[in-house]
Amino acid sequence: MAISVNSVYRTVLSVLNKEGRGYLTPDQFNRIGTQVQLDLFERAFYDYNKAINRKKRFITNDEYADLPKNIKEKIDIFSKEATLSITTGTSTLPSDLYRIVALTTSDRTTAVQEVKKSELTYINASKLTAPTTSYPVYYLESASTSTTNQEIDSDSSIDTKIKFLPSTLTSATLDYIKIPQAPKWAFTRGTNDSYSWNRSDSYDFEIHKSDEVDLVLKILAYAGVLIKDPTVVQSVSAEETKIIQLENS
Repeated sequence: MAISVNSVYRTVLSVLNKEGRGYLTPDQFNRIGTQVQLDLFERAFYDYNKAINRKKRFITNDEYADLPKNIKEKIDIFSKEATLSITTGTSTLPSDLYRIVALTTSDRTTAVQEVKKSELTYINASKLTAPTTSYPVYYLESASTSTTNQEIDSDSSIDTKIKFLPSTLTSATLDYIKIPQAPKWAFTRGTNDSYSWNRSDSYDFEIHKSDEVDLVLKILAYAGVLIKDPTVVQSVSAEETKIIQLENS
């Protein structure tokens, strides 16, 4: 259900080149495409919440008109499962984690409840709320890798670790939503320094096929800023306004 990166790139170039407005290099396209994909991915969560609230006012049994269900499908394609190995109550989260859906013991018989680190004193103060093997809890904790000169560079990173109580837990099962893989229009250089698409090294957009129109429009909006053509930005903004009006009508 992915969107062809080659199809999107050629559509964008076709629009930009129609009136000689400029050219978007593969590197520029890949960078813009990554940003736009993340934007549309995050918007799906907002749209899902809005659709649920709207459904409470307008009840429908039509499957195709069930907006919350349809939007949820856009998010579910990013669902993943991982087994966390826990050492003395600490584990590392997957590098592609975007949002946690659920956390259970490895046999999926007990849910691991999330708590805030600031609440641990109160939780441990009572035998009724203290973490046990039948009532395990977890909290998130950031751990950064800093450079010696305290400047941010490409080698520095910020990791999120997860802490479990009781510390006797050895493994857990994580259900989560992953970050979309960055799109890539790979190429080889041909004659006259031209670009030729390299399918084997390319990565398609991972967002839902129904977002293709919005994807192209938003990439064009960024491209209009990049090539300093306000007419492109204005045209795209007008189209996006029409779409929003149709969605809210």
